[in-house]
Amino acid sequence: MSYEHLLSPGRIGTLELRNRLIMAPMGEELGDENGEVSDDQAAYLEARAKGGMAVVMLGSVGVAHPVGCSNKRQTAISDDKFIPSWRRAADRVHAHGGKIAMQLTHAGKMGLQDTMAGRPMWVPSEPGPMTIDPLYGMVTADEGAMMAEPFMAPTSNPHYRVMDHDDIAIVADQFAAATVRAQEAGVDAVELHGGHGYLIDAFLSPTVNARDDEYGGSVENRARFLKEILTEIRRRVGDDYPVWVRLNSTEVGIDGIVLDDALYNARVAAESGADAIHVSAYHDPGIATGPTDSYGPHVPELLVPNAAVVKAEVDVPIIAVGRISPEAADRHIAEGKYDFVAMGRKILADPDLPNKLAAGNSEDVRPCVYHYRCIGNIFLRVGTRCAGNGFLGREDSLTAEAAPAARRVLVVGGGPSGMETARVAALRGHEVILAEASDRLGGRWALASATSDVNAELMEWFERQLDQLGVDVRLDTRLDAAEASALSPDAVVVAVGGRWGRPNVDGIDGPNVWGVDDLAPWLLDGNPLDAARITVLGGDLPGIGVTETAHHQGAEVTLIESGPAFGFSLGLPGRWRVVHDLGQAGVSLVSGAEIVAITEDGVVWRTNGSEQTTPADLVVVTSELAADTSLADELRATGTEVHSVGDCSQPGYLEGAMRSAVELAATL
Repeated sequence: MSYEHLLSPGRIGTLELRNRLIMAPMGEELGDENGEVSDDQAAYLEARAKGGMAVVMLGSVGVAHPVGCSNKRQTAISDDKFIPSWRRAADRVHAHGGKIAMQLTHAGKMGLQDTMAGRPMWVPSEPGPMTIDPLYGMVTADEGAMMAEPFMAPTSNPHYRVMDHDDIAIVADQFAAATVRAQEAGVDAVELHGGHGYLIDAFLSPTVNARDDEYGGSVENRARFLKEILTEIRRRVGDDYPVWVRLNSTEVGIDGIVLDDALYNARVAAESGADAIHVSAYHDPGIATGPTDSYGPHVPELLVPNAAVVKAEVDVPIIAVGRISPEAADRHIAEGKYDFVAMGRKILADPDLPNKLAAGNSEDVRPCVYHYRCIGNIFLRVGTRCAGNGFLGREDSLTAEAAPAARRVLVVGGGPSGMETARVAALRGHEVILAEASDRLGGRWALASATSDVNAELMEWFERQLDQLGVDVRLDTRLDAAEASALSPDAVVVAVGGRWGRPNVDGIDGPNVWGVDDLAPWLLDGNPLDAARITVLGGDLPGIGVTETAHHQGAEVTLIESGPAFGFSLGLPGRWRVVHDLGQAGVSLVSGAEIVAITEDGVVWRTNGSEQTTPADLVVVTSELAADTSLADELRATGTEVHSVGDCSQPGYLEGAMRSAVELAATL
């Protein structure tokens, strides 16, 4: 398709845009600790401007830094000293014809950095108690420690500053002064973050705002703070500088903002000088699945109906967001549901998405596999990463540019790490041979592709890229060290995957027990699953994929994990979503369990000293993955230049495979 509507020029206020694609503002934790735009951030933005986005936007830029910040590497515009780093970033974006925007933010009660430093968090009123979803406990020990960091420092002191009228005026001035600085830095536009629980949203939300003065109570009063901020901004920068607002269209799971409130807030924003409305959503922060039900929806196009209603209410452009495909966005814009689409996860997975659409190469867009590593790292307070794109967040240090000299590279193993190594090496100009022992590419990722549509899309993308790049793919080619050396490679990359084992318990070798390598006849060849009751051992991605597929085919499934968390290779919101959905679907979930034995009738397991038996016709073991260095060791003994990537070096499933592949291929 031509994407004629999505790729048509647009306008927000005075800002002329080359298409309708805006990079959604996201917390990426890539900034310098002093609040300046880092080289990593500038490169992250530049890559997406070079890829054709109309606007690249950096999220959560602190207007009162260090006050009102939620992340330790949050970028700031609270002082003139931050202008030079922003100007450098703007220059890098403008060099590719893109526009740059910053999302102005005061975190309010989300100000974890304030808690960590012992400062009060600024709020419209004292927050009430919050019920915490038990799913929040579905984390590893390391993740729990990272999430608890703001509360564990010697200076930590969670408390609040209920804002008086002077404080309200101070914050309005901070937003206005930040806008002036953005303009001086050459930043093309600003977005006010009026959603997602931050300070402006705290005033707008009837659940959070319990004030009894002119800033609380009615929807008109709750919107007064936003109106005063916009009024002060327009007084300082005039009417020509582009400013828009992100607003919640609903608050899921609580008696908070509803669509009628959102319509009023949008009208107030537009009448007070906002050039566009970015329609998002929020949720009860005590509910672990909230992010995937609101601003980072798991259901495609979840917020589009709300965006369409807001568009009918105001006379300024509408920006929609929330798992919207380019095809859907083109159709929605043609139908008049909104004017621009903000893409987050998709543009992290492939920064060149707009250019590929414009060139008629939509099939070359790397798909997002929705592992939620990007969003999940926000919870862990570390730099953003992508399970499917190992370059994300490291665009300044890793490159696929041409190598100084072409080499003959042999990649042994056609799973994700092998395919990505071959792809990037070929992009850099190397002659690449990819040898795969089986009759199809993908390795064990081929099994994963059979359990998920997005996994299958990534598999198809890999096959297409390798073909286009002229990689010499040799299937049914199992190589030992001598055979690999006989191909006269300058370098060999071993990507044969890890070694799957089984727990040492009675019954593990029984005919009713399958390992991962026994799944192909069912998942790939279409053989029926002749088992009504299945128990899956191992609760990470392989086990989850088997569980979901078996359940969809009508089996009664129990998923047993020895550790505290299921799906620990998924980013946290995705993990919580998957665990919640499995439970809702009727899958039995058992964590912290020790396998005692497997019998003809089922699995005996123990938790807290108590043994139980789960009846099962079939037991699938997905829990024992270890590195396999045997081929690499043999090759090194021959004096060959050898590298290892993926699970054969260190088990890490898709994310580890892609990360290790680009780290190596960028240096070959």
